[in-house]
Amino acid sequence: MDLLHLEHFLAVVDEGTFTRAAERLNRTQPAVSQSIRRLEEEVGSPLFARDIHEITLTEAGRVLADYARRLITMRDDALRQVSELRTLKAGRLTVAAHESAAVYLLPAPLRHYLQKFPNIKVGIQRSRLAEIPRLVMDREVDIGFVKDEPAFHELHAVEVHSDEMMLVASPQHPLAQRPAPAVPIRDLGTEQFVLHHQCSATTDRILALFEQHATRCKVVAELWSFENVKSFVREEVGLAIVPGITVRQELADGTLVRVPVRELSMPRRTMMVYRDQGYVSDSASELIKIVRSFNWEQHGGLLTKAVKAVVAPVVAPVAPVAPAKAAAAAKRNGKSAGAGKLH
Repeated sequence: MDLLHLEHFLAVVDEGTFTRAAERLNRTQPAVSQSIRRLEEEVGSPLFARDIHEITLTEAGRVLADYARRLITMRDDALRQVSELRTLKAGRLTVAAHESAAVYLLPAPLRHYLQKFPNIKVGIQRSRLAEIPRLVMDREVDIGFVKDEPAFHELHAVEVHSDEMMLVASPQHPLAQRPAPAVPIRDLGTEQFVLHHQCSATTDRILALFEQHATRCKVVAELWSFENVKSFVREEVGLAIVPGITVRQELADGTLVRVPVRELSMPRRTMMVYRDQGYVSDSASELIKIVRSFNWEQHGGLLTKAVKAVVAPVVAPVAPVAPAKAAAAAKRNGKSAGAGKLH
């Protein structure tokens, strides 16, 4: 059923005559009459009772008029919403990222994005690194943030941030008071460490580094988030080797201290991945532009109030071990929750 014919039909209904309907539509009366005849042929019933002085709707005409108004309204609403998507006055953007990118890297550029496009609803999904490329490929998310270039040739990957792993300690820890020269790995054999439970690849690299220098990495706790790891380090449960981006604020505030390690050299990059072929939404294209040109050093990539509501739900639950209790237990017997799993 042609929507143009329905518009002509409704104009006749509203105006009461074919002549006034034609004037309103800026069409000739024969053109409007032809539209009505085609509709009547299509529905198989007359739509108007043509009396001498006026025209009135038949029962079929009344039914069709009701549905015609709904169809025209739906068409207008659809066109309006599509137009809003094109102009980014509405829409949704979904992002999948690993923890350090979701919590510490993305808030700053997302703040700029939302200031520019306040009506776009942004959803951030914290995912395992191995799952993120598939989510982008299957269009379950628009953009992904990973550590390495994915194997899918259909995805475009661009490095957007570089970082390094670093050893951090509580300001009260003896290593924090040590003079400037970097600490050798062999001097860490008696120290206690807390690790991130879900960063298995990074954990393997850390343990391999200790093994290369014939030094034991004494793991006393395996935790579920970097916030949890930092809390345990502040409470002197142990030391931790973490991405620099996750402790930038604490190092600036002095609540954690970086301890230089002579043999520790673990560069770490973040790649933004998105589909290189086919459709990419306008909302995703705009975030891609912002992230690619973002000055991370200037803005720090820290969590900001503007996007806490967007990012906070992706932070993993904190392990149910209280840092203070764990610290006391560690000092008594040298062990803590999760100890011994990653030696």
